[in-house]
Amino acid sequence: MFATFFKIAWRNVVRNKGRSFVTMAAVAFGLTAIIFIRAFVNGADSQMVENYTNLIPGHIQIHHQGFHKKMGLERSITDIKAVTDVIHQQDNVEAFSFRIKDYALLSSTKQSTGVLLVAVDPAQEKNVTYLHERVTQGEYLQDDDDSGIVVGKDLAEILNVGLNKKVVILSQAADGSLASGAYRVRGILDAGVEEIDKGMAIITLKAAQDLLVLPDQISEVAIRLNSVYTSRATAAKMREVLDPDQYEILSWRRISPMTAQWLDFDRAFVNAILFIVLLVVAAGILNTTLMSVFERTREFGIMQALGTKRWQLILMVSIESAILGLSGCLIGVFLGTVLTIHFGNTGIDLAQFASAFEAYYTGSVVYPRLSVEYLVVVSVIVFLISVLVSIIPSWQVAKIKPVEAVRNF
Repeated sequence: MFATFFKIAWRNVVRNKGRSFVTMAAVAFGLTAIIFIRAFVNGADSQMVENYTNLIPGHIQIHHQGFHKKMGLERSITDIKAVTDVIHQQDNVEAFSFRIKDYALLSSTKQSTGVLLVAVDPAQEKNVTYLHERVTQGEYLQDDDDSGIVVGKDLAEILNVGLNKKVVILSQAADGSLASGAYRVRGILDAGVEEIDKGMAIITLKAAQDLLVLPDQISEVAIRLNSVYTSRATAAKMREVLDPDQYEILSWRRISPMTAQWLDFDRAFVNAILFIVLLVVAAGILNTTLMSVFERTREFGIMQALGTKRWQLILMVSIESAILGLSGCLIGVFLGTVLTIHFGNTGIDLAQFASAFEAYYTGSVVYPRLSVEYLVVVSVIVFLISVLVSIIPSWQVAKIKPVEAVRNF
């Protein structure tokens, strides 16, 4: 019986080529739009996370308890070996870097300003973040360059200094004494982020330990994983080993909750847009199906008079919609996948919006990304919608008495 109704449904699909094309096109266009929009947003969000974590935070940070909320030299890590032992136990850790952070006054011969002083081991840091790649003038710090300093381009303008010019760092050392040191500008970086370009200076870890009287101590361990998306799970595993009263272990989402909240809002907003697109697709399919069903009311009345049951009529219309929906979904998946792969390789150049995108760490070129899981899920949803909306008009027509259907239509 099913084969019979399938043949009838297929005949109806073929004989109304124009209407069938419109229905398939509506499904295909809607699904293509949903796939590509989601891929674009996934690509932009992924780039935002990668660019943000690669710039300075890393994927995970370890501090002395309370350091993240209130930075201070008294909250330094003294047992470095205990921390590194736990890090080495994690299979997905690619690299880690020791740092010292402190607020300081940076002065030139013409101007002074407050900065966040970040001290790094240059060799370690290059494996964790890509900040060294943002040096546009001069060069990044060398391992033994304890008299060198790297500043942001906006900070260099404020201090009115250039390469090889001398600047002085003033701060309070860990023992309460006045910390003062002179350094030469080795490099000027352009990170594209105001808080870095305007308010951060970088020196070597050894230079900071000498300046701030922190022998064999650090403020922070920045960790890079093989995947940023395992950061929360890895941080949770390390919390089980390290004393929570002594150490805080933060994933990038806790390091920058505003960035995490922005991503969550962005995804919720896009999901709302995609839901609207789904409604438009459903409305298009419903409209086409209504036209098809009500045009064939007389035909349905005759079929009922010949003994066809209501559920069989509904089944026949549902099969037609399934054929059209499946065809449209296959076309939509093909087009959406091709567009995603193409622009995933070439990128979408949004240079005219570069300043806005860089403020959110995205960059001017976005590379769409899409998971197979999402592709399958959204295709099934669109297919089911295309079938379910056909039940509404077919059910209404099936309730009409055969005599009325033949007489009035």
